[in-house]
Formats: sequence, C-alpha cells, structure tokens
Amino acid sequence: MYSDFFGFRIKPFDLTPDPGFLYLSHELREVLSTLKYGIIQRRGFMLLVGEPGTGKTTLINALIDLPGIDAKFAYIFNPDLNFNELLHTILIEFDLASANEDLSKIKAMHRLKTFVSEQSEKESNAVIVVDEAQGLDIRTLEKLRLLSNVETRKRKLIQIVLSGQPELEKILSHRKLTQLVQRIGLRCRTQPLNEKDAYEYIDHRLKVAGYHGPQLFANKARYLIWTYSKGIPRTINMMCDYSLLTGYGRNRKRIDASIVKEVVDELNNVPLVTFDYPQDKFKDTIREASQTPLDRSDEIGEVSPELSEKIDEERFDMIDKLRMNLSHIEASEPVGEKKRRFSATWIAVIAGIAILVNIFILFLFVGSFKNEFSSKLEAMKSSFQSQLSNVENSMNKAPSDGKPTLDKPLTVNSPAVEDDREENIIVVNKGETLNGILLRVYGKADPKVLDALLEINPEIKNPDFIYENQAIKLPDKADFD
Repeated sequence: MYSDFFGFRIKPFDLTPDPGFLYLSHELREVLSTLKYGIIQRRGFMLLVGEPGTGKTTLINALIDLPGIDAKFAYIFNPDLNFNELLHTILIEFDLASANEDLSKIKAMHRLKTFVSEQSEKESNAVIVVDEAQGLDIRTLEKLRLLSNVETRKRKLIQIVLSGQPELEKILSHRKLTQLVQRIGLRCRTQPLNEKDAYEYIDHRLKVAGYHGPQLFANKARYLIWTYSKGIPRTINMMCDYSLLTGYGRNRKRIDASIVKEVVDELNNVPLVTFDYPQDKFKDTIREASQTPLDRSDEIGEVSPELSEKIDEERFDMIDKLRMNLSHIEASEPVGEKKRRFSATWIAVIAGIAILVNIFILFLFVGSFKNEFSSKLEAMKSSFQSQLSNVENSMNKAPSDGKPTLDKPLTVNSPAVEDDREENIIVVNKGETLNGILLRVYGKADPKVLDALLEINPEIKNPDFIYENQAIKLPDKADFD
C-alpha cells in the first residue's frame, strides 16, 4: 500500500519470519553459529530459548537455508500434537509418508530409522526442528527423547532442535524429563536488541526492502521505537509498519517523533512485548497473529495494491481485537490477582513489625554499650585529673635560685610503645612556650635540645604553637649531647 510512496521494492516490516530480512547482531550471530556447530558435530538434542518476538523462528528458517550444512530438515511449527501425530508429521517433512497414509508406530519408526541410516552412509544428516516446543506435553517430550536413541556407536543419526519460549525451560525441569535434559548437548538464547542494534536492525530491513533515500526514521523517532518496543524485533516491526502507514496517510516521507508518538498512543493499551493473559481465547488470538505463514511475495513479484490494502485492513482489525480484549481484562480483575494483592499487604505488615522489633533490640544494645562506654570514660577522666594534680603540686615547688623546676618528671606508661618502656612527659602550663619549658627543665634553650624534643613529638608541627595541658615528651640528655 505504501511501498511505492516510500520507494520500497517489498514491505520492510512484515511480521513474517522471512530469513531474507534476518539481521545478525553479535549475539544472534553467535547463536546461529552454535546451532550450526551442534548439527555438524551431531550433538543430539539442542535447546533454543527466547522471549516471544526475539527472532527464533526467523533464525531457524535462516539455519535451514544456511550453506555449509549437509542435512535434511523436518520443520515442525505446530507442536499441538501427540507423539504419533508428531512422528507422522516428521515423516511427511522428510518426504517419507503422505498426509493420508495410515502408519503404525512400529512402521513409522522403522521407516525413519532406515532413512537416517541412509543419510549417515551418505555423510549427510537428519535434523528435526520443533518450533514453539513449549506446546508439547511431558509425555510427548519424553517419547521424543527415544528418537535420540537412533544412533551408531560413533554418532547420533538424528539431531533435534527444540525452540520455544522461556516457559519451555520450566517444563523441562519436570522430574520425568530428567533423562531428556541430560541429553541436551547445546543451549542457546535469543535476547532483545540493544539501542545500537535496534537502529541497525531498522536500517537493515529498509535496505533489504530496496530503500535508497535519506534516513527515513528520525533519530528521536528511532529512539522512541526502541524504548517502547524494549528491543523486541517483532514489536519494532509492528511499530515501524504502523508508523509508515501513518506517514503515508499524512503524505509525509520522513517519519519523525510526532508520528511515532501517535502510534504509541494508539497502541498504548496493547502490550506488544509480552502476551501473558488468563483468557485462553485471547492467547489463541495472539498465537495466530504470531504464526503468520511465511510470505513468498518476493518470489512471485510485487503484491498487488488490492491485496496489500486487504492485509493492512486485517492488521488493523487484529489490533482492534487486541484492544477490546485488553479493555475486558482491565475491567474485571481476576480473583487470583486480588488474593496476591491481599497476601502482599500482609507480607508488608509482617515485614514492618519485624523491622520495628529489630530497631528496639538495637536500641537496647546501643543503650547498654553507651552506659559501659560512659563508665570507662569517667574512670579515664578521674585518672587524668589525679595525674594533673600531681603535676601541679610538683610545679609549685621552687628551688633556691628562684627557677621553677620539676622534682621528678611525670612518668606514664605509653600504650603505643610495644616494649612498655617508660617515657618522661611534661604538661604545658598556661602561657608557656617551648623555650620556656626547656629553660625550666634543662636550664637552657639550646637548639639541639629543641630539635631532639621536636623529633620525639612529631605531633608538634609548629614550635611556636603549643596549648595548655598539652602532654609533651622530654628527650633524655643523651639524645642531644
């Protein structure tokens, strides 16, 4: 509909898993290489997991067409089958049976084993790919494990790739599937695109579609698309497609932020990233939308305008259905949601009570510690006052020559000295200077004595600045003779 307007050869953002549009980011390239390695090296079971819309199906289609893999592929895209139906579908994909042929399980297994043995003799491979494998029940998965037992002494004859959403991992954690899990030789995971890869993804699809003009999506428009889509490629496709359609309707050949904002407003009630809702009918609607058949328009030429317009109308109808279902869901809150909210309230109340109890215990502990600390502080204060009183008494004694001196320097045990030796310490009186102290103690203010005193009192940075009641270590006479 808008292809001619923008100069596209084909529509760039269809929701079909066309491998021709595959954009290989660093992570996706690594996943593709890992799967290719697992098939060539015959690793048996391989697991591919990713959120909906992250490109698993497109990647699988690219894997099937990938050069360098000599193998026959059986691609199962409808996993809602029991094991017998699944086995029959595999034979049909390998061209070993017809859809209306009636085969017993024994005949089907024998036919499959004969085929894979012949492939092995030709140095070829047989690969079974099950897409949306989270739809398989536990019994079918367990029987699927039996196919991996088709092997020789040296190699696996059948390689099986299970691809599905993260819930597939939960299913595989069931105790009945322990043996199957033990046989999974490789595990891969697709991730949403980061901002840089999202921009390159948009440009890549435009280029594949045949666009050669200036940058079609403005920078702010691309940022809004990446932010709203959370990097999910399928959501990016839907937003870009809707934006191009809106731009076409407004005769705008450049998609700016205002157009994308309008698209976001239109889709605001439609969560395009996850579709986890309780209504089974709504889930079926989403599943049908996500499993659109592969578009082969590039093989048969350009789609006619009438057909293109019809496709756009169907897409709009799908969006309207989604919006209506969501409105119904929001209007009636499930009972389970109310129970979860009620439980969350009680958990919050209990957590609050636990926090208050911890605070009370901490308060008691701190109070006890504070009392113990205060008593020790008072004891230290009393001891210091007693020593200070002794110093003052000794200072009041004057010799016959009128010069004040100490009968005996104050001696204390210094805890900072490891050998517990005793040091001479003097307490500074109000208004005293270092030279005055040296005159009082040693009878002279010799520079050598001053240097020795400063050396053993490194806390004195300025000789002219000492304060009252400061404790100063006195050097021995041998230190400056």
